[in-house]
Amino acid sequence: MFAPAKALEACRTFLIRQGVNIDVLRLPTTVAAFLEFYRDERADGCALEDDSDSLLFEWGVVDWGEAEHFELSFVRQLTFGTGMPKTWQLKLTYAYEPTQIFRALGEGNCCCSAPEGLTEFRDAVELSEVYCTASRHAEIGIVSVGFNWAG
Repeated sequence: MFAPAKALEACRTFLIRQGVNIDVLRLPTTVAAFLEFYRDERADGCALEDDSDSLLFEWGVVDWGEAEHFELSFVRQLTFGTGMPKTWQLKLTYAYEPTQIFRALGEGNCCCSAPEGLTEFRDAVELSEVYCTASRHAEIGIVSVGFNWAG
């Protein structure tokens, strides 16, 4: 179990224990370890039955002010805090040139709201056209793990 505010540190430690080179973050091995982190490690005070700890797979062409790129993200969404709880996202992100191949994939997402559904979620991700396409192409250098307030 980890403190939700320490999610980034807990994830990095878990990835390293799984043998992931956190300086490189290769798609298949890092994603597998990120999903195992969701399966094995609970965030203190983030009840699964309240949807306070869920997993998302998101993709699409975005422009955050620097340049357009195709983004593929795995997001662990944690809702915690007293009074008015806040939602934070632990996000593993890969970016690719927004070529016609990636643009044709459109945008979308899928969700896993409990570790019991992780096998089906993993299968859906690994068999998806977007994941298979990303696996065949090199990232453009934006690969990160971050922890941000989602609103």
